[in-house]
Amino acid sequence: MNIKNVPNILSFIRLILVPIFVVSFFVINQYLALAIFVIASITDIIDGYIARHYNAITEFGKVLDPFADKLMKMSSLISLAIANLVPLWVAILMIVCDLAMIISGLCLYKKKITIQSNWIGKAGTFVISLGVVLSFFTQWLGDTNVYVIYAGITIAIIAGLDYVYIFFTNKINKKRNKQKEEQVIESENNIENINKTDNKNV
Repeated sequence: MNIKNVPNILSFIRLILVPIFVVSFFVINQYLALAIFVIASITDIIDGYIARHYNAITEFGKVLDPFADKLMKMSSLISLAIANLVPLWVAILMIVCDLAMIISGLCLYKKKITIQSNWIGKAGTFVISLGVVLSFFTQWLGDTNVYVIYAGITIAIIAGLDYVYIFFTNKINKKRNKQKEEQVIESENNIENINKTDNKNV
């Protein structure tokens, strides 16, 4: 098996774990759901390490990896909100933000434009994941989970703004480079026309 396929396979595994997490949380046992969530988080760390260490980053993986992360995060927060372990507005806010990121990511992917996850986004995901884990122990920790999730949401919003900045900065730079190329071509054409005119006069 090609090592470059491993990160994408792990991302697919995370996608498969999403419905298993939900069923476990509501039907089987919440601590089993917690174990599944932790396993999914570990696969995220592993596929990120393999992708960077073995230069196995693919254009498809740049979209699939954050998609799987966001889907698991949304599912876990919705489940926790239904169980009254986190405020409902927190889950709704994250759903709106993540759906916006997913839809924009898919639209950009169709245009063959990908923006790779940065360390701010990864930090936000880690903090929110930590808050999700702490939510299973509220009987001992109280509302600590909520404050951790608040911090994660703040970081996630900053990451989203950073993605927007990077996108528009790249777009502006591409436009400038295109204009420069057009100016160079126009200058070359003008020089060529002048040379042709000179040759005719000679």
